[in-house]
Amino acid sequence: MKTIACSLLSLAALVAASVGMSSCSDSAYYAGQWQGNPETIQIQGASNAMATITIDFAPTPGEKGRGNVNISAVINASQPASSDGIEQVYEANIVATASASGSYVAEDRDYDDIIVSLNPSTFNVNVDRDGVAFAQNALTEAQQPMLDSLTNVTAERWRKNITPVVRDIFNTYSTIEDIKVLHNDILKFEVGHKDYIFKRVGVPD
Repeated sequence: MKTIACSLLSLAALVAASVGMSSCSDSAYYAGQWQGNPETIQIQGASNAMATITIDFAPTPGEKGRGNVNISAVINASQPASSDGIEQVYEANIVATASASGSYVAEDRDYDDIIVSLNPSTFNVNVDRDGVAFAQNALTEAQQPMLDSLTNVTAERWRKNITPVVRDIFNTYSTIEDIKVLHNDILKFEVGHKDYIFKRVGVPD
């Protein structure tokens, strides 16, 4: 009886393990939207800059270990600057967004290492002129047409400075390794020998 009971327990454990493995046997277990913590980045001329990365995995129905991916970023930056027509030194603050989409495919049978291929034509960086702000004390005597021109110039300059930096950041995600999901809302992985922890911010469709 003891031998039979032990055998039944072993069989039950094996079945449970099989079920557990099958539930994580494809990339569906990390489907959804995940966001990292803000990180300091280096942008030409910026006194400080931070980027917050979000990754959205959308597995292809019926195909294990592959799907679509979208990587986006919100960049907050500031830069002491000056401009013709305004004698005072002012500080410009901007918020930019960037995104790129493509596909991913699992590199191993455990589906915890993936290769990401972003479509270069989808890469986009936008600096909304309405999001450009200047230190108040620099604008006291400025006329609105002057400010509009300054805002447009500032936004375009930031877009050009941010674009190569964010493109390089996105390209580092070409290989994502050792993916783990903890408690269904924490995503751990490695990129370029650096560990990352992202939090779930969106559920799969």
